[in-house]
Amino acid sequence: IDLVTGVIDGITGGTDGSPIDLVTGALDGITGGDLANNPVTGIVQEGIDILQGVESLKTEIINTGIDTVADTIIGAFPQAEHPVGDIADLGTLTFETSRDTVNGTLETVSDLAGADLSSALDSATGVIETLVDNGSAAIGIVQHIADDLGNLGDLANGTPLEMVTDVIDGITGGTDGSPIDLVTGVIDGITGGTDGSPIDLVTGVIDGITGGTDGSPIDLVTGVIDGITGGT
Repeated sequence: IDLVTGVIDGITGGTDGSPIDLVTGALDGITGGDLANNPVTGIVQEGIDILQGVESLKTEIINTGIDTVADTIIGAFPQAEHPVGDIADLGTLTFETSRDTVNGTLETVSDLAGADLSSALDSATGVIETLVDNGSAAIGIVQHIADDLGNLGDLANGTPLEMVTDVIDGITGGTDGSPIDLVTGVIDGITGGTDGSPIDLVTGVIDGITGGTDGSPIDLVTGVIDGITGGT
């Protein structure tokens, strides 16, 4: 054993303790000695910060589109205020839940990368609380929507959904597809056209800020990391 220990001491400069010291010493040599403040963790955190920013920006743009559509419909057809307003609330709550869940999960990863187990547990607990609280809120909104649509049943020919659809068609020129087409149409009017999936909207905004990702969303993170590190 002394022979092996001697060789290891010669390589590492001496463990001067238990075998665990050898592993710790090697990790310190690779990471800089402090998991919470080393270059590798710093780069990971930069990437996570960017992804959280993108998720928040996406949610803000989509929810603004939803609110714009709802306000337009309610302005043209005040009788539909409650079902349309509730549906808009459900939509914005859905995307806010997605944002908070994604960002909370990323924060948990960041805490783990920095070996901060206490903060990681707090972040993970926050994600669970968000899902529970927003899930309960969503159930209440859905029940309210059902009541609203029932009360509107006698106000127009056809089902309440057809009534709302007709109003939307009159404003937008026709959805000609799923309800998502309505939101996409409004967003197209604001941004000049997504010309593809909803992801194109986020990518387009990011391109405007960064000068162009010219590839997958990973390119955004890679580009920023390159700017920080001098290139991968």
